[in-house]
Amino acid sequence: MAYIFYKDGHSVGNTSIDNLKDMNSDIILYISQDKNESFFKTPHKNTSITVTRDIVHKDKNTILLSIPYLNTHSKYIIEAILYKDTLIVNLKDKSCIEFLKEKLTTDTTVNSKSLLLHLFEYLSFTYMDKLMRLNETIEDLFENAISDKVIEMEQILKKKKIVSLIKRYTTYYKSMVNYLEDELSDQIMYNKVFFSFDHALQIVENVESSIYSCIDIYNSISGNKMNKTMELLTFITIFTLPLTIITGVFGMNFENMPLLSNKFGLALAFLIAIAIALIEYLFFKKKKYL
Repeated sequence: MAYIFYKDGHSVGNTSIDNLKDMNSDIILYISQDKNESFFKTPHKNTSITVTRDIVHKDKNTILLSIPYLNTHSKYIIEAILYKDTLIVNLKDKSCIEFLKEKLTTDTTVNSKSLLLHLFEYLSFTYMDKLMRLNETIEDLFENAISDKVIEMEQILKKKKIVSLIKRYTTYYKSMVNYLEDELSDQIMYNKVFFSFDHALQIVENVESSIYSCIDIYNSISGNKMNKTMELLTFITIFTLPLTIITGVFGMNFENMPLLSNKFGLALAFLIAIAIALIEYLFFKKKKYL
């Protein structure tokens, strides 16, 4: 089922149109929630000119677009058709539908091309909102890392993946709109939508900076833990080295070995090892190595 919006302001819901040729010239926006409608079954390979993978000029009156979109839960494709003075969109996002409805009622100069630009504007606004919330989460992780010396690296990497996708999609939207310059540049929204894209990409850079700061802290914490472990192992090695040397010497098979026949030989050997370890401990303590 679909929503039909007319140029005079009225709309019709729960309806459908089966063929582009049946599209009334008074219709400015057609929003379908069924991707199986005949509009969106037209294979791109049958078109006369394929300019890019996601923008196809079927003829001078028809442009087909496949717009990748990242929502809260997953990635999907928004199919759009710019047919004469009508914008046809396959869309399930209720917020986006309400956004386009609002533009139809508030923008007196609205037309099918400006509605397409408003669609791109909505996508950039959605990403900006998502980025701001991501940045808040990353700042919380950053503060926890500083105070508790613990950082959830898995969460950081998941956020980084989302930010990378948003950056890639926003850059791709710029390329799509720029490619349609001949068709869209006369619209007031044309420059404004580029400003939205640039603002979203600026926020992406800020969020990426926060993510890299968290990664730096994680590397620092991991490095400190490794240094402390190596320091502990070094001290253990140094303290046990005298005993190792003594046992190594007394383990040699010589006949005339000092203290070998002495009944206090074992105790003296242990006392010598403990004395050496104690001297080492006092030396490290004085040098503030411990």
